[in-house]
Amino acid sequence: MQLNLAQVLNTLAHEIRTPLAVSQGYLKLYLDGRLTDVDDTRKAFEQTRQALGTLATLCVDMGKVSALSESASQGIPERLAAADFVKSVQAQSEIEGATWSGDAGTRAIETTNARELAHAVAIVSKAAFDEAREAPRTVRTEAGDELIVLAGANDSLTALQPGPGAPNARPVDFAKGGKGLKLIWAAFVLDKHRVQTWTVADHRASVGFRFPLVKA
Repeated sequence: MQLNLAQVLNTLAHEIRTPLAVSQGYLKLYLDGRLTDVDDTRKAFEQTRQALGTLATLCVDMGKVSALSESASQGIPERLAAADFVKSVQAQSEIEGATWSGDAGTRAIETTNARELAHAVAIVSKAAFDEAREAPRTVRTEAGDELIVLAGANDSLTALQPGPGAPNARPVDFAKGGKGLKLIWAAFVLDKHRVQTWTVADHRASVGFRFPLVKA
């Protein structure tokens, strides 16, 4: 996982800055007496309420990230059929509407928390889908000694197939702004399960996952 403390703190600062600025801005307008219309005042306080709600959510996310980073090695691994794991990823609301293809094989993955891992995969996949905008969203699975999951814009997935060791492969930017701390939380979960992730230069709208497999 290509993530360090500086990246986490920079992302957190970026995410906090916007709702703080919104709250301060609307409160200053009110205190300066510039919100004279009742409807404008109501809208301003509603925006402030939403901004403070975002800050509250960030506090919750910080707690989740902290808990993961402090207990990265805890938990007893359990084996789960790779096909069942893929089904649980498919069920995640973040990636509803994606077209799925491929095979998960007959082997299993080891996980200390299958639901948590499936959610992490969905969060990172959604970030790629967001980059794809209106392009067809596809998830492909390939099974062998490892389970490969490729997610993103359909026309960019082929570039991912050479894997994370390819010359033009690059680490996923988990510290990307505008996503709250969800991507950072997902990075810790994936790292805990020894899942490799990668993307390809000039293909931000796709991401690859490589899961170690064991005999079922």
